[in-house]
Amino acid sequence: MKQLILIPLLLIGFIACQKVIDIDLNDAEQKLVIVASYSAHDSTVSAKVTLTSSYFDSNPEPEVNDAIVTIYDHIGNATNVPLTANGEYVLSNYIPIINSTYTLTVNYNNSIYTAACDLAPSVPLEPITYDSIPPGIFTESGGYIASLNFYDPASVVNHYEIILSENGKIKDSLNQIFTQDDNLTDGNFVHRPLFGRFFHLYDTVGMEMRTIDQQVYNYLNQAIETVSNQNSAAPGNPEAFWDNDALGYFSAYSSSFQEVIIL
Repeated sequence: MKQLILIPLLLIGFIACQKVIDIDLNDAEQKLVIVASYSAHDSTVSAKVTLTSSYFDSNPEPEVNDAIVTIYDHIGNATNVPLTANGEYVLSNYIPIINSTYTLTVNYNNSIYTAACDLAPSVPLEPITYDSIPPGIFTESGGYIASLNFYDPASVVNHYEIILSENGKIKDSLNQIFTQDDNLTDGNFVHRPLFGRFFHLYDTVGMEMRTIDQQVYNYLNQAIETVSNQNSAAPGNPEAFWDNDALGYFSAYSSSFQEVIIL
């Protein structure tokens, strides 16, 4: 990764979520970058492991293919996450235990990097609704805005990441995802138009709502703010997620899905 270049929070096939900024343009000591997820929906653990590179280096970020990646369940049982290719480590059929904590470690170059994440239950999405937006309001050509709809569980602190898709193409970069908490909506029905993404007649709109833990939620919001302010004089970095000075994050999440065709 080049310094001052976003680390993908939501690498294809990896989460979300997908990004960190280091504003030092000088050549610096390489750091490990770990973007990892555990999806309870498909029981898959995924990790992309790379190294940072100089801002002035035009080559791709160096991939790490000799790390040892391990996931631990809430009672400490260890399972290896095997290398597939190109710095990608994938473990399939890893059955989730909801309301438990998972820990991921990466052993590389005689150093161990650790992150933990709580896995909360999914919250069902209600059917997607949409509204027509005429030309001149938010968009010159007009279009449709999709709305998130769900009942937030009462007396439970929840954090969400929402990812849209358009005609099967996932919109998962930082400037396209949405986050939601229940500070003001605990126990209520939530209807939220997702402004910023406009659709058209006959588009197929998909929506995935991931229930994430608070640390992931905070990290995503800080990363989104970094993207929004990347042209400012001093954009900030998200708080460290991994110990031992690694970059990136680890998200264990459950999901619910809805899809609709705009007619």
